Amino acid sequence: MIKIKTLALNRPFVPPQKMTLEHDGEVHNPLGGASYVFKDHYVDYIANDFSKPEIAISIGAQPNSSPHFGTLVVFNLAFALGQELKRAKNVTTPKILFEMVDTAPSKTINRGGIDYQTSLRDSHAADTYLPQYIELMDILRAISKIRYDTRKQCEFNAQPEVPSVLKLIIENREILGKILDPSKGLLRIRVACPACGLTDKNGIDNVYFEDHMQSKCPDHGAFETYFDEESHKFEYNTPLRNLIRAIIYGKQNKDETLPFGVLRVTGSDYAGYYQERFLYKAASMLGIPPIDLPTIIYSPLITDWSGAKLSKSLYVKKNAYGYLPSYLVDYAKFYEKFGEKGIETLFNEVKSWLEEPYKLFRNYSVYYFMNLFKNE
Repeated sequence: MIKIKTLALNRPFVPPQKMTLEHDGEVHNPLGGASYVFKDHYVDYIANDFSKPEIAISIGAQPNSSPHFGTLVVFNLAFALGQELKRAKNVTTPKILFEMVDTAPSKTINRGGIDYQTSLRDSHAADTYLPQYIELMDILRAISKIRYDTRKQCEFNAQPEVPSVLKLIIENREILGKILDPSKGLLRIRVACPACGLTDKNGIDNVYFEDHMQSKCPDHGAFETYFDEESHKFEYNTPLRNLIRAIIYGKQNKDETLPFGVLRVTGSDYAGYYQERFLYKAASMLGIPPIDLPTIIYSPLITDWSGAKLSKSLYVKKNAYGYLPSYLVDYAKFYEKFGEKGIETLFNEVKSWLEEPYKLFRNYSVYYFMNLFKNE
């Protein structure tokens, strides 16, 4: 007779306090997906997408905390790409375009069942951490010899292409709302109250007209904002902002009167199904084919021990990652520990991903970089 050993189901489970992650130190970089195709010459392939001699490489961030390691990697990839594009055929003047998402929420309150937010811009919270982003880009400019410009959301919205795009989106708000906001079906476009800066976060009380939008402040009542004259005042949630950016950049890429083309570099947590639904499907519903949208290059995802994305919001709001070196979640700590030499080390690592593109189309764990910097 075979005896089967059973578990004591009434014994409480005691989780281990420490875990040893064992590995052999070998990095294999197995081919898969795009890495099967782009084993080399990836930057030349990207350069061939552009007929114009100038390329603006767009990156974005919410300056609501110190840049964490994922942001460092995105910024390094953008500057390294600029350096590599400068060596590529027909590309003479690449630059980095830092789009500050200063309209992201700083704080949120609920009034009468409606969420209202104050932005990083209106609360001046963006001013606290923005110098760290500028310092990082100044160092990367010195390393790469690639210049950069910064642009606030109001400056992006003031571009001449924006009003017509806003009108197109408003006209198609019912179908776009179902795609971009499946929980509420709303178009999350908003304008800050000119008196106090509060915005209707989910656009619940918005009223739309052919040439303007009416918003409502819980303290100061209704006010109107016109698309043609006041496009710089509009704010959006992330999926809508992503769609509007892509449409604007696509228009600028096709405009032969402009000397530059635009491509984007962003984290790969925005790749895959996110872009398929919120960008490509949404744009197609507006009659804009994917071929008319800009090239997007995705930075490898930086993951924790479990394979999940290293999250800035978790670190800021819940004080997560106490087991990790602080330099992985806080640029100020990174610079304090490694200085400009550390940023150059990271730049050279990221640059190697473009030189050997099979390293680009994958994720990297925090332990990979802890190993990279162990001798710094």
